[in-house]
Amino acid sequence: MNIKKALKRSTMVLIGSFIMGIGIYLTILGNIGSDPLTMLWIGIAENLTITVGQANLLVSAVMLFIVFFIDRKELFVGSLLNPLVIALTTDFLTQFSFSVESKIMQVLIFISGLLVMALGIALYSLAGFGRGAYEALVFSLSSIFKLSIRVVRTSFDILFTLIGFLLGVGISFAPFLAIVSMGILIQFFIQKLLRPTAEFLGE
Repeated sequence: MNIKKALKRSTMVLIGSFIMGIGIYLTILGNIGSDPLTMLWIGIAENLTITVGQANLLVSAVMLFIVFFIDRKELFVGSLLNPLVIALTTDFLTQFSFSVESKIMQVLIFISGLLVMALGIALYSLAGFGRGAYEALVFSLSSIFKLSIRVVRTSFDILFTLIGFLLGVGISFAPFLAIVSMGILIQFFIQKLLRPTAEFLGE
């Protein structure tokens, strides 16, 4: 891979991760629950008195450590940049959080967060510069145990929701909506971005 293409892929990783961070912030701002992984981050953050971004880095480090030993081919530069950019973005934006009283607005903000997050994940994935920590773990275990990606990811989503709940995070329909919709939304954005990103990368 030449330097020019590597820089382009890095740019996609950075922008995609930044967009993901905005999406995560919006789901938190909605205050009706979060996607399963963010629920886990929030639960850890509240119990360890750290920021959500720092909890993200902690969880990502554990996941990347596991993947490094079981299937390191899933990892590359983007695997390190992704959690770092997300953490910086979410921690910066949460400084400007405010209370939303309207239930309708809370739901709309949460749904918009899922849409933005799916867009970011799609862009990041198309960069092909190393999977994110969660995706790398899911793909690695799927390959090792000969299970479908959907089964492994859904199992982890349920587990993260349960752990988040046990750590004191309120539960609602939000994580279940995320479980049902995120795969569909990510696939939708991947299809829409496939051609323009390929042209950007010169492929």
